[in-house]
Formats: sequence, structure tokens, C-alpha cells
Amino acid sequence: MNSKVTITHTSHVTQKVKCIEGMSPDNLPSVLLVSQEPIILKGYCQHWPLVKAAKQSDLAAAQYLLQFDQGTPFNASYLPASEKGRVFYNRDMSGFNFQTKQQALTQVLDEILRRGNGDNQECVYVSATSIAQSLPRLLKDIEPLRDVNAPLVNIWLGNASFIAAHYDFAQNLACCAVGKRRFTLFPPEQIKNLYVGPIDKAPGGQAISTVDFADPDLIRHPKFTDALKSAQVAELDAGDALILPSMWWHHVQGLSGFNVLITHWWRDTPAQMGRPTNALLLAMMSLRDLPEHQRDAWRHLFDHYVFDYNKSDYSHIPENAKSILASPMDDLTLRKLRADLQNKLRR
Repeated sequence: MNSKVTITHTSHVTQKVKCIEGMSPDNLPSVLLVSQEPIILKGYCQHWPLVKAAKQSDLAAAQYLLQFDQGTPFNASYLPASEKGRVFYNRDMSGFNFQTKQQALTQVLDEILRRGNGDNQECVYVSATSIAQSLPRLLKDIEPLRDVNAPLVNIWLGNASFIAAHYDFAQNLACCAVGKRRFTLFPPEQIKNLYVGPIDKAPGGQAISTVDFADPDLIRHPKFTDALKSAQVAELDAGDALILPSMWWHHVQGLSGFNVLITHWWRDTPAQMGRPTNALLLAMMSLRDLPEHQRDAWRHLFDHYVFDYNKSDYSHIPENAKSILASPMDDLTLRKLRADLQNKLRR
């Protein structure tokens, strides 16, 4: 039988994510994939062979995955039982509270199954791992998303765990294939109430909330109560999926002794446009420490050229002269701009 690990979680979140039934890869409307609010797709992937195996037993699910093993090592993270499954920093944030090593899939699964039963177990956790690279033959059992350009399909494995609230730039369709998961979600503007840690050093590469959702310290993090007012919770069983909009903060719990999540990440804009995080980091380096009156002046420029961009504001410029002021930029203009920026950053 599938094992279930009870994890204490803050009970303050009462708003549930909208749930839709009857959706499958064959009839999923593209408009849902670009939703700006999270949506649960109940039973979306219940017909996947992996999900069917999981509903027999954890062992059956593990054996199903092993048939696709081609010997590619997995990066597995190990947390001592004292960390209670919370993937986080060490005590002084000089490093992390886990050790990572490369392991064969058979060893990873064996360790998850051995440790997954009961409370107070060491946590074994494999984060986003490309299925195309690690288990390519598994892709045939996971229908591709229609109307989505080349999504990155990742697998996540582990026993009971807490993954700190973070955001991703990519749109995400997250499919719960084995076990149960709970997502606690916050709209992007709640960054001010989530007490985000270092932006350039985080357990999974993305800046995370430092609030312990299992036991929030509201003396250290008093604004977290404001974040909870806009939070939504999504409870996923094996076979359910979650449409997770770009930039939404999400805290993820693996609630079972064995959990498998399969995510589909994609972006709505050409890859040549680069990662917006790069622009943020450059702005932090170039603008943040300017005198206030200069920052205010640059805020107007950013609003004009970026956040409040309106094509009509540039109608006085001939089309052939607009260059980077045209929207969207064409591929040649993007390439020239990228090369120019790279040259300037080397100086």
C-alpha cells in the first residue's frame, strides 16, 4: 500500500485553488494554459501508466520507472532526519542543510522506499531533472502539450519534503504522478510579505521565502500573516495536475512516503529575449544605489520604455528607424542587441 507521512502545516490558508474536472491532454483548451490564476485539473493524467502503477503500490511505481533507466546518474540530495524534510539553508546561511551526490536511479528509488515509511526519516530528494536526458523513453507515456512550444519536461522524486516558497519565470503544468502534494500559492506581489532570502544563492537556484511554513515565526516574520490572506492551497492526488502561472510563488509539500512530480515548463516569448532575471540583476548593480532623485528619474524611463510601453508613443518615428523601440523585436534586432550588451558588460 502507498505510505502516507503526516506533516504539520499551517492551517491558516482556507482559499482553495479553482478545480476543473474532465480535462485531459486530448481536450485541454490552450486558453487554460495561459491562465493568470492557478487551476487544478482533476484527474488530468490519471490514465498515465505511471499513475496506474502508483495506485497499485509504491513498489509498482518504482519498478515502472526502472524499466526506463538507461544508467544516467541522478543528483540526489540527502537531509538528516533533524531537518524534518525542509530543504533549506544551514544555520548561518553560509551553505545548505543537505548533501548532494550522484546516484543511480535504482539506488535513489531504493533509498526513498526504505526511508519513506513513518515520521522522522532522512529525506531523499531529486529536484528538476530532464526526462529527455535521464529517462527519454518515458516521454512516450507522457502526452506532449498541444499549442506549447518545446516544453522542458522534468521529473522530481522524493519522500516527504518541504520545498520553500519560490517563483519560476516559466509557465508550468505540474502533474502529480505518485503520492500526494500540497501547493500553497501566492500572487507575485506578495514578495514583500514572504521574507525572501539571498537572490544569488538559494537551495534550488531560485530565491526562496525564509518563512518555515510548518511552524511560522510570526515575531520574526510578522508580515507573513498578510501574505496568507491572499494565499491559495492546491491538494493534488496521483493523477491530478496544476496549472501554475509564471511568477506565482509556490511552496510545495511532498506528503507521501514516495512522491513523483512531472512538470512541463515553457515560456510564451522567444528564448532570444533572454531571462528577465538578468535585467533585474543588472538593474540592482547599476541603479539601486543611485541617489533617490536619480532612481526616480530612471523609474520614469523604465515605465516609458518597459512597464507602460505603448506603441502609439513612438508613432512619430519612421518604422525603419524604430529598431529596438519596435515591439516585438525581430530576431536580427534581438541578436544585435544581445551582442552589444555583451560587449558593454565586458568593459
